[in-house]
Amino acid sequence: MSPKAAELQQLQASERQYRALFDSNPLPIWVTDCHSHAILDVNLAAVARYGYSRAEFLAMHLHDVQAEALDQNDPIHALPRRHRKKDGQEIDVEVSTDTLLFNGHCARLVLAHDVSQHVRTEKDLARLSRAHSMVTACNEALVRASSELTLLQEICRIAVDIGGYRMAWVGFALNDGEKMIDIVAHAGAIAEHFTVWPMSWSADSPYGQGPAGRAIRSGEMVVVPDIRQEAIFSSWLKEPWVHNLRGVASLPLRNTERTFGLFYLYANDTIDIVSETPLLLQLAGDLAFGIDHLRNQESRRQSDAHIRHQAALLDKAQDAIVVRGMDQRVLYANKRAEALYGWTADEVVGHVLLGQVYRDPQAMAAAHKTVLETGEWRSEMPIYRKDNSKVEVEVRWTLITDADNQPHSILSISTDISQRKATEREIQKLAFYDPLTQLPNRQLLIDRLQHALETSMRNGQGGALLFIDLDHFKTLNDTLGHDKGDMLLQHVAQRISHCVRTMDTVARLGGDEFVVMLEDLGDNPQSVAEQARRVGEKILLTLGQPYQLDGHEHQSTASIGIAPFSNQANTVGELLKQADIAMYQAKAAGRNTVGFFDPQLQAAVTEKASLEADLRMALAQGMLFLHYQTQHNAEAAMTGVEALVRWKHPQRGMVSPAVFIPLAEETGLILELGRQVLLQACTQLASWQHQDSTRQLTMAVNVSSRQFKHPGFVQQVMDTLAHTTALPALLKLELTESLLVDDIEQVITKMEALQAHGVGFSLDDFGTGYSSLSYLKRLPLDLLKIDQSFVRDVMTDPNDATIARTIIGLGQSLGLNVIAEGVETDAQRNFLAEHGCQAYQGYLFGRPMPADQLAQLIQTLAAG
Repeated sequence: MSPKAAELQQLQASERQYRALFDSNPLPIWVTDCHSHAILDVNLAAVARYGYSRAEFLAMHLHDVQAEALDQNDPIHALPRRHRKKDGQEIDVEVSTDTLLFNGHCARLVLAHDVSQHVRTEKDLARLSRAHSMVTACNEALVRASSELTLLQEICRIAVDIGGYRMAWVGFALNDGEKMIDIVAHAGAIAEHFTVWPMSWSADSPYGQGPAGRAIRSGEMVVVPDIRQEAIFSSWLKEPWVHNLRGVASLPLRNTERTFGLFYLYANDTIDIVSETPLLLQLAGDLAFGIDHLRNQESRRQSDAHIRHQAALLDKAQDAIVVRGMDQRVLYANKRAEALYGWTADEVVGHVLLGQVYRDPQAMAAAHKTVLETGEWRSEMPIYRKDNSKVEVEVRWTLITDADNQPHSILSISTDISQRKATEREIQKLAFYDPLTQLPNRQLLIDRLQHALETSMRNGQGGALLFIDLDHFKTLNDTLGHDKGDMLLQHVAQRISHCVRTMDTVARLGGDEFVVMLEDLGDNPQSVAEQARRVGEKILLTLGQPYQLDGHEHQSTASIGIAPFSNQANTVGELLKQADIAMYQAKAAGRNTVGFFDPQLQAAVTEKASLEADLRMALAQGMLFLHYQTQHNAEAAMTGVEALVRWKHPQRGMVSPAVFIPLAEETGLILELGRQVLLQACTQLASWQHQDSTRQLTMAVNVSSRQFKHPGFVQQVMDTLAHTTALPALLKLELTESLLVDDIEQVITKMEALQAHGVGFSLDDFGTGYSSLSYLKRLPLDLLKIDQSFVRDVMTDPNDATIARTIIGLGQSLGLNVIAEGVETDAQRNFLAEHGCQAYQGYLFGRPMPADQLAQLIQTLAAG
């Protein structure tokens, strides 16, 4: 095949792969011309979702699917849009775009995500919240009202301004011959059109057949969810001012004798009978009682008299009403307050109840200050009842003044919003959580991810996004059915959640795709990547275990893409794309694996993971061995050795202890590594007991902080000595100063337990870490070891020379022997000997050597 043919074949394959990915995307996608917005290509999801054929789409512009008219220059991605499908149905969508070359020309890739359910949910929540707020505000108006007309105007205004209704009016049933309805108060932009429209409650009048007349005659609320479905409104619909008007509600105003009027509401949306009408009925009852009560008032009263004479009104209110004096003592509590708080009025009047109900003194002090300064304060907060149970309420305090406009008392109105809060939580759950797995959905994930990126930019703490895709999930659906597929997704969600911290986010994007967001992983990029890899591998291992799906055992794997993030300006879309790309890299690598977006970082993480795996294998196969470096006294006679662990990798060769020992510490492998080192060292020590030339040699073994702190360390040492028959008095355990930072008492206890059996201790690398005379005096030490960093420049650096002399003097004053490590020259040894150091270790006497070479050295020394 010629190179040109091969290139053509490769291009064709790429085009087929692009078409497959394009058409398999579950979201509608168009390719449009950058300038004219003409549709150049469309995927199968757009054809299925909008109802147009591909050929019809290719003859259209993208503006043809917009439900609202747009300027040709209006960017298609600027705001959330409404699209119209071929059948005329309108949907809410969020549009994202990207620029690309299509057939050599500038084009846009346009993706539409259907958010209709989310928009409807938000509207329902907002409407219910407005209704609650409207009822509460009307109750407050009832309490504070001093005239009937002012009250009615205020109620109508609240219905429009707070309740969100297009128009509201209050009318009274006249007992004239035509039984007309007199509109006495109204609010709303189109109110003038209704005030001149004849209204009657007569059953014989053509003007009495609507909701208003029927409500007065029956005494029952009349709701028309959509006036376009009622023939009585057909003549209205021809009027231009009726545009967008949809639902009406006629609420009868009744006293004990009759229905004397009505409260009429007009809405631009259909009225929800289930959620709104109970609140409207409550409002009508309170309003009717308020009107009836105001009509019976003879004159305007003083503030105290006003409160007393309205006690009946307050007791009928659905909110808990309490009046407190300026000394915080309760002056009045209505029946609803008794029910809400649990105390009777007799129990609280004359007493201070504030601290028992509101248990945040600072917040209450701030609220009291606000009400004195502004005249009112409101909040949503928990309160505590007499039985110590907690209730969520909306509370509003209003300052009441006397005739001289001086503060007299505080009116507190509290509404039990527990049910509303529960409803909001349920609505939020439907809007932001996946109904199958109960995990956060894409919308909530994006919100949390945006917040995490902003937080990372501020505090520099890194995180990672793990994109998880189940391998061959479609096969399960095709073979066992979608019900088993749903069951698997639920199991997968639970398993992933158990693999991460409670502060992390596990979300389901849709289908078989899950995302894990890890936060606060530190400010070191390599450490962030390493932690993310560990979590990814833990998830792979967990998801790889068999599943029981209603009697069927199923084996599944997953591919995971990891995109770390830090204090860089990443966007949510970029990070999701990076994780997605990394996931496809993992699939391309053979599936059931973890892939990183950053190739360089992935290489570092992979190398570390490979070294960790090799170290585990080396420990399992006993591949680690010891070298020994000799220790000598002032006469240069050998007194013992220090055991130093070595690792010769089959491919890597000799691996530096500076590389694999920190890795062992980090992964916990240091416990097994330390056990093997101690066993080999004690075995060698025991073998020396059979020869006169080695019988008195000591064996120094390094012990890591993590190994020493293990609860079973003391017993492990004693068991090893017993198993190898080594003499405890010849074993010297070398501890580092870092061990002494935490729980010094526990350290001393362990040291004394081992010392009681003859085991000796030396403090390694003395002077480089946490030094304190207080612990040196208490520790059962035999030896201080001067770190080689001080010995190296003892002849050239006055500071190092001073430190060395100080350590020697300190050891002598405490009765401890001192040994210097890293002695390489006669001059260094002579300096140390001159100042009282009588033991040495270093290249001057010999490099670390294997056991057989050490044996030859011992024979040579014995023969000489």
